[in-house]
Amino acid sequence: MEYDTILSDYLGEYGRFQKLTIFCMAVLATPVGMHSMAMAFLGAVPEHHCHLPGRSDSVSAAPHLALPGELAPTWLEYMHTLNDSIPLEKDANEEWTHSKCERYQNNVTEDDLTTSAQNKSKLQCTDGWVYDKRLYSSSVVTEFDLVCDRAWLRELAQAIYMLGVSFGAIISGALSDRFGRRPTLLGCIALLLIFGVATAFASHYVIFVVLRFFVGAVGVGLYYTAFVLGMEVLGQSKRTMYGMVVTLFLVGGYIGLGVIAYLTRDWMKLQLAISVPVTVFLTYYWIAFESPRWLLANGRTVEAREVIDRAAKINKVEIPEKVYELMNENIHFNEDVGPYETTQRVYNVLDLVRTPNMRKNTFIVAFSWFVCTAAYYGLSLGSAELPGDPYLNYILSSCTEIFAILVAWATMDRWGRKPPVIAALILAGLSCGATAGVPKDLWMVSTGLAMVGRFGVSVAFDILPLYSAEIFPTVVRNMGIGAVSMLARAGGILAPFVSLLGKSWAPFPLVIFGIMCFLDGVAILTIPETLGVPLPDTLEEAENLGNCRIVQTVDKVVTVPTEEKTEILDKVTSV
Repeated sequence: MEYDTILSDYLGEYGRFQKLTIFCMAVLATPVGMHSMAMAFLGAVPEHHCHLPGRSDSVSAAPHLALPGELAPTWLEYMHTLNDSIPLEKDANEEWTHSKCERYQNNVTEDDLTTSAQNKSKLQCTDGWVYDKRLYSSSVVTEFDLVCDRAWLRELAQAIYMLGVSFGAIISGALSDRFGRRPTLLGCIALLLIFGVATAFASHYVIFVVLRFFVGAVGVGLYYTAFVLGMEVLGQSKRTMYGMVVTLFLVGGYIGLGVIAYLTRDWMKLQLAISVPVTVFLTYYWIAFESPRWLLANGRTVEAREVIDRAAKINKVEIPEKVYELMNENIHFNEDVGPYETTQRVYNVLDLVRTPNMRKNTFIVAFSWFVCTAAYYGLSLGSAELPGDPYLNYILSSCTEIFAILVAWATMDRWGRKPPVIAALILAGLSCGATAGVPKDLWMVSTGLAMVGRFGVSVAFDILPLYSAEIFPTVVRNMGIGAVSMLARAGGILAPFVSLLGKSWAPFPLVIFGIMCFLDGVAILTIPETLGVPLPDTLEEAENLGNCRIVQTVDKVVTVPTEEKTEILDKVTSV
């Protein structure tokens, strides 16, 4: 007896049990979204200059948040008072600005005062820095002085976080497929709370980086385990809705982070504010169910019956005893290999590439995740900083993701998974590639094309998690999502290095990302459409995905090759 049959004929595809489960799973995306984007404010780099020894106003004169009735000086106005102490230099835009990493030698003579600025002796910031605290009262940058020759440590912290995400994706996926969705989910919740709170009290840069590594690892494990568990309790007609709802909660986490950061302005308070509320999710120990689909696929029919009984009570329906008898038989039928029984075998990552179709699908899905992650972060990192309030800019930028989600949602159930992904990636590829032919003086056109490219990548990225989960079978679904997510983080780590190529030719990074997106769109043509197709539970069903038509009866799933005549259906006995 297949779980899809139990859903459609007895339990109901979208009863109170399913609604409760998907809400509980989707809301977990909110804290994960906050932690994933937290470095935007934890690692904020305020305006700064060298601390000037022997000068009493070096720290006190730095602009802070103005008191009521006061008008705080701008950083530029304040810096003009230090013209005799801080040298001028050209920035990346070829504009003159005060140096952030050098100062004039403090023991100047009377003759030095009449000398031109170019002839004065310059020193590195050996006595620390003074930071502008109007926007950020503190960040890890100001806490550990991650500026000037130590600025690379800030980028290293983010890279290590991404490595943690890669590590957590593959490990949590293997644990979830081996021991179940529920224990992996509960473990990730507890560890996210512990590592998240501990990060706020990191007293050293190395401690902060190590803790952020584990936050990334357990955060991605929590997200994808919750995503898969929620999807596996639903029927096929509601999977698109669930995938988009989870993404909306994720974006809600992005927006919530911006609001909390604006209210706190302090990195320790911000880290605590996004970590402590995870305590609420410890209640999932009592309310979270194991995936009945996973239990059935692994032959644990007794536990599956307990979950289905509880679901039936919540949905206020009754399951006939005959259903449980057929479920205990747990027989699948395939026209080519005949009847077989689900065993308790242990699956590993090699099962993702053991057979031809699974291998092809795994490689293309992994390539798609890699391309989308690299292009998304690359386009974000390559965009010029918008003028104005950084908190408002961040929140508005996050809100644009909602539009991409709505577009993905509106197209997935109408045209399927493949056409929207292919169209979005090709749009992104053409838009990014077109920037190579735009003259420098038409920078607004280049910026607009880059934004169109980012929109296309966002639409594809919103569809990919659901599409991937529908391609991988239940027995290795979490492992498959974890493996492709691990490769996706490699794309995120690569993106900043591709962006550096813009120093030789400005459009170069966008052209590279455009070519990658276009090739990815073409590659996806070769993987099967999954709209309206029952979730594959076994490796055999996943191998035949796209090559066959799955016909459901009450007690069997019959795989019918598309080239065979429909008379084969007469051989199927319906109960």
